[in-house]
Amino acid sequence: MRLNRDRRWGGRWRHRMSNIESRIQQIAQVLGQLEDTQVPRNIRNSSRDAVQKWLLNKDKEIDVRLGMTASILDDIFNDANLPAHYGPLCLQIQTALEALLNEVRGS
Repeated sequence: MRLNRDRRWGGRWRHRMSNIESRIQQIAQVLGQLEDTQVPRNIRNSSRDAVQKWLLNKDKEIDVRLGMTASILDDIFNDANLPAHYGPLCLQIQTALEALLNEVRGS
């Protein structure tokens, strides 16, 4: 009986990690909206690096991935050259990253 419980718990853990990874993919897609030509090149490069080097890098721990992406996004948000209409998008992504990070740390 105990073995069955362990299997179910393991299944939930895998499902939960799968859910987290799918949410990370969604965040990466939304960050892709900064690939607009209206956005300065340095901000586009920072956004691209945040996604490729940190957010989607499965070689790193998930909390480090989320934290570093949030840090880079904070720098992007505080950049004076960020077009004003991209500010709310950055805040929404930041909120999603922080919620996901809190969920990961809470487990």
